[in-house]
Amino acid sequence: MSEELVNVERLGVWLDGLGLEVGKSIMVAPLTSGRSNAMFTIQRGGSRWVLRRPALVAIERADEGMRREFRILDALNGSNVPHPETVALCEDREVLGCTFFLMQQVDGINPAPPLPEPFTADDQPSVAFAMVEALAALHDFDWKSNGLGDFGKPEGFHERQVQRWTSQLASYGGRELPQLERVTMFLSANIPDSYEPSLMHGDFHMFNALIATEPPGRVTAILDWETATIGDPLLDLIGFCEIWGKATAAPGWPRSDELIARYQERRSLEMPDDLAYYEVLYNFRMAVLLEGIYQRSLHDSTRPNLEDVGAGAMGFLTRALEVLDNR
Repeated sequence: MSEELVNVERLGVWLDGLGLEVGKSIMVAPLTSGRSNAMFTIQRGGSRWVLRRPALVAIERADEGMRREFRILDALNGSNVPHPETVALCEDREVLGCTFFLMQQVDGINPAPPLPEPFTADDQPSVAFAMVEALAALHDFDWKSNGLGDFGKPEGFHERQVQRWTSQLASYGGRELPQLERVTMFLSANIPDSYEPSLMHGDFHMFNALIATEPPGRVTAILDWETATIGDPLLDLIGFCEIWGKATAAPGWPRSDELIARYQERRSLEMPDDLAYYEVLYNFRMAVLLEGIYQRSLHDSTRPNLEDVGAGAMGFLTRALEVLDNR
């Protein structure tokens, strides 16, 4: 897979042009990464970086997605938002056949339960609340003053959601998702009256973050910014709580209401009394995103047929319907 997605000789020429460990040998190793893009560790001389590029069978407008991710990370450089620092963007398709970028490698471990030693059950709250603190820092980031004033379209954010995601689902040309109309009708009828736009990650959860290897919990990087935009920060928060609830059933982890309370305190916000709209929208979006990954996997020789991801898409849709049933 590495040889098919990363041509070492052409990558070396590009790195030489940047003056990065010129002429030295290169070692490439695949990293566990998101399902829509691929990541590799690149070791050359005394430097280690992470290369991020689209998968072989890429999502629509994948090169634009790479440029967007790089722009976001570049804007975050020097901020208190934990993220990988950028190195360089390559838009020359002669190098790897796609747009890709290089970023610094960040040390850390994934905070998904169960935590490895030396963490204990007593450290679990610090990890959970560190995630909330990182999310709050992201949402407090002054995106307008840091080069993202023209990024995204915050006006009409909620009004566009149903059309955007149903159109994306239709573009896959795959199976139908059951009772989808019930979900979309609810969302269209319950659009929030107003919101304060922020830079939002779009897929913030413990699987897209790294924490320091020793307690207490401290987020060292938020990863996988492919769905980031300027939008409603509560969608990030509720999405995090939705995934958190699935992954942390064991005792000792803070409940979703405790995480929401910490976030509310951190940002001095008024929260809506009813968060069902955000719960349904998050699960609807995730169902569409995972369905796309599943459908692309059926045509990608570098990946197995991701039946588990297809099942996950149905699981998110089922969760959206459960929220409606429990209202």
